[in-house]
Amino acid sequence: MNTDLGTANELFELLTKATRDAVWNWNLESDTVWWSDGYAILFGHEIPPAETGPESWFDYVHPDDKDRILDGIYQIIDHGGTNWSDEYRFRRADGTYAYVFDRGYITLRDGKAVRMVGSMQDITERVNLQKARSESEDRLRMALDSAQLGTWDFDPFSNLVYWDDRCRMLFGLTQINQLPYDQAIRYVHPDDQARVLETVRQALKPESGGQYDTTFRTIGGDDGKLRWVRFIGQAYFTETGQVYRFSGVAHDSTAEILEREKTVRFEHQARLALEGSGSGSFSINLETDEIIYSPSFARILTGEEGFGITRDVFISHVDARDRPIRERAYRVALQTGNLNYEARFIWTNQEVHWVKVLGQYLYNSDGKPVSFSGITIDVTQQKEKDILLLKAEERFRNMIAQAPVAIGILSGEKLVIETANQSILELWGKGPSILGLPIAEALPEIEGQGFIELLQTVYTTGVPHYGFETLARLHRNGQLEDGYFNYVYAPIRESSDRITDVMVLATEVTAQIKAKLDLKESEQRFRNLIEEAPAAMSLFIGPDMVVELPNEAMIKFWGKGDSVIGKPLRLALPELEGQPFLQILDEVYATGIEYASQEAEAKLVVDGIPGIYYFNFTYKPLRNAAGDVYAILNVAIDVTEQVLARWEVEASEMRFRTLLEAISPMTWTNTPEGEFNFYNQQWYNYTGLDYKRTKAWGWQAILHPDDLAYTQEKYLEALKTGTAFVVENRYRRGSDGMYRWHLNRALPIHDETGTITLWVGTATDIHEQKRIAAELERQVQARTQELEGTNQDLLRSNENLMRFAYVASHDLQEPLRKIQSFGSLLQSQYADGLGENGVDLINRMQSSAGRMSELIKDLLAYSRISTRQQAFDAVSLAEIVSKVLETLELQIYQSHAHIEVNELPTVSGDGSQLGQLFQNLLSNAIKFSRSDSAPQIRIQYDQVAASDLPKNLRIARQASRYHLVQVIDNGIGFDEKYADRIFEVFQRLHGKSAYSGTGVGLAICQKVVENHGGAITAHSQPGQGSTFRVYLPV
Repeated sequence: MNTDLGTANELFELLTKATRDAVWNWNLESDTVWWSDGYAILFGHEIPPAETGPESWFDYVHPDDKDRILDGIYQIIDHGGTNWSDEYRFRRADGTYAYVFDRGYITLRDGKAVRMVGSMQDITERVNLQKARSESEDRLRMALDSAQLGTWDFDPFSNLVYWDDRCRMLFGLTQINQLPYDQAIRYVHPDDQARVLETVRQALKPESGGQYDTTFRTIGGDDGKLRWVRFIGQAYFTETGQVYRFSGVAHDSTAEILEREKTVRFEHQARLALEGSGSGSFSINLETDEIIYSPSFARILTGEEGFGITRDVFISHVDARDRPIRERAYRVALQTGNLNYEARFIWTNQEVHWVKVLGQYLYNSDGKPVSFSGITIDVTQQKEKDILLLKAEERFRNMIAQAPVAIGILSGEKLVIETANQSILELWGKGPSILGLPIAEALPEIEGQGFIELLQTVYTTGVPHYGFETLARLHRNGQLEDGYFNYVYAPIRESSDRITDVMVLATEVTAQIKAKLDLKESEQRFRNLIEEAPAAMSLFIGPDMVVELPNEAMIKFWGKGDSVIGKPLRLALPELEGQPFLQILDEVYATGIEYASQEAEAKLVVDGIPGIYYFNFTYKPLRNAAGDVYAILNVAIDVTEQVLARWEVEASEMRFRTLLEAISPMTWTNTPEGEFNFYNQQWYNYTGLDYKRTKAWGWQAILHPDDLAYTQEKYLEALKTGTAFVVENRYRRGSDGMYRWHLNRALPIHDETGTITLWVGTATDIHEQKRIAAELERQVQARTQELEGTNQDLLRSNENLMRFAYVASHDLQEPLRKIQSFGSLLQSQYADGLGENGVDLINRMQSSAGRMSELIKDLLAYSRISTRQQAFDAVSLAEIVSKVLETLELQIYQSHAHIEVNELPTVSGDGSQLGQLFQNLLSNAIKFSRSDSAPQIRIQYDQVAASDLPKNLRIARQASRYHLVQVIDNGIGFDEKYADRIFEVFQRLHGKSAYSGTGVGLAICQKVVENHGGAITAHSQPGQGSTFRVYLPV
């Protein structure tokens, strides 16, 4: 006996493991519950000990379900029931709730419940699916009620049938809305039960498509009333082919069935009526397969009226492409009793006609189909209209898609985006994925901007809305952008005048609005320019020269206050009558040609006092968009004081020349342009020339031929730069033809504005001093030889220093490499034993060793550049920069940097050093970039004259022209007060944690530039990027 019990227990445990259900065994006598492994698998709880009470069950039941579940269980137990089942929510270990179907079976001993065994199934997925469809079912409820349709639902998991009140009444039941499937079948007429069971079985097969349509009788469970009912439904399958839902509708067909006899009686009259309407009728005896049809039936199917045509002949006229449609329709008709399909028939003359076939089986009192009758309708014209409608709709959609303006169609109350062409998608900054979404969901950023409310108003009222130059904030190009738009919201109505959609047409006018704003701003700037200009300015509007916008300077010139504004100029300044200004203005207005004058005399009454003034002025015509002159801009500068001062200077010059005649050296003066206009008498006495011959031959005629080119170069340079002219050369003495050395000095004379007005020069005889200097030169030569020996010693010292640098680099690098190697071993092999603090110390040691290694490399590079002998060749900077960009390719890719390189020259230099120069500059530009934008770097080139160099620039080698290469970035920048400090060794403006580096790179750059005889400068502002300028001699 015990053996049998053990075997039974073993089999029970095997069964519980073979199912995914949570099996439970509740000993009602000891009030303990045993759980199978499914308890942990389904709900994540640990399996409680065997002696655990029912709290392992009840405590996890949802609070809203607990009372119902406990009442149901104890009611079954107390009343001697044998089975119980219910659905409720059961809490998982993670706090969420699963929907379960729970059923239990009770063991009785002497009529008393002693044990209850059951299992729990997780039906969460099914419940969620039911919830998902509940909303759609609610929406259908009113439609079903109005159509007098009942709804039913068969749950294949629980084998329960659920139906609504109307469907329940079709079975003659008064209360039961949920019952097992087997019990529901018992209320079907016995003669129809087998057929109903078979049609349900077929519908539950995936290959059937899940369609279900059958008519049968019910016997009236409570009222005993016989009814004919028609059940229509659909089975739904998972991807694996498992049915998870079978539901549909039902309606009372009793009256319909009873009316069929009347239908037979009136069939002849109906056939006549059909013939009159152009339809054909037919009837098929299912026992003999004989077909009876009207003449119009034959004409509709074959194109010819005739009798004696067999059913097979009619079938042969069905287009081969549509025969599967006909066959499928007949299969459905066998289940539902109704035939309905459309197919193409090929007439005898090969014309193709669309035919709609409608039919219905007629059953005898036993429910057996005995005949089949129906009608045919030629629907070719309707089909052609449908095709034309589809084509029209397609053309409409193509028109929208290809329209040059942005068009979209929003459907229904939720304004779902049904159609949107590429233009409106680009305008919205979205892709095709938003199609099918409500506008509020597709463009959440327009919430609160008023557009959704306007669309809803148009949909509700049917009144279009027009918007012009309206501001909208749209999420485009990865950010919110302001845009301005002209748009229309127009309602779209059906033929019933019901509004179904709203059409959106939009054009972006952001550029035009910005242009207007720019124009307005430009006009304001123009007004500000006039008002704030240091020069006197005013506008003269129209042919009457109405005074507008005179600034304070102009009002002060005229001396009449604001009373001149808005008056014609001839009335505002009546003293201009008889002077040329009014006539000149008329000519400028008529011809559109600008007029300018220098030191023009004007007689004005200023503050009531007549006076004579001198002005530099321009009359500039202003044109409108059509190119017509509409105003003249007058810009005037009062030069009265300059004119009077010049007259004074001219008188002073006469006195100055008298002074020059009195001094002993040869003297001269020349204009700022270099034209000599005065020589003193000492010049004529020394050269033996008179003024005429000096002007004809020039001072070059008496210069020593070997000194001519050099003197001319220095003279032209002084004229160009405005610096002192100092040169030693030899002039031929007229009395004996001897060339004697002279020291020439010429200085510029400036006016109060700093402008050069005159050059004054002297030539002093230094022949004796030159002779003495030659003797000194001989002595210097001897000293030079001694210096050459010293230079050789320095060269040897440099070589020793280079060797020392290499040795020092190796001796310093070797211990660092060992530190890094041992550190890597510690990290990989002993990290677990070092602990978190130990690993952190190792990481910091490795980081420090890496920085030390980089520092040694940079110091070695700096040492090499400082000691390397210069052996310059022609070097293409374009090739140098190209190689540097290849080296930095990874940094450029990772930082998304954009580098623009202008045409670069070929220079004389060391290619290796110049490569280091540009690599350091470009890598810095990438490294010190802003976090909010990708690096934008430009390399520009130009040539500048020595005279255009910055005044404080320390240039290593003098030249007349210099290459200027600029590296410009949009990075973080720096305070320009540190512009010199950054070129010093070990100087950093940012911490190592923010930006890596040794602080040697820019020092190397400066050394390279100095080695090439040039200079480097840095210019920047915090957050505004930096510009590094490299000057190299041409």
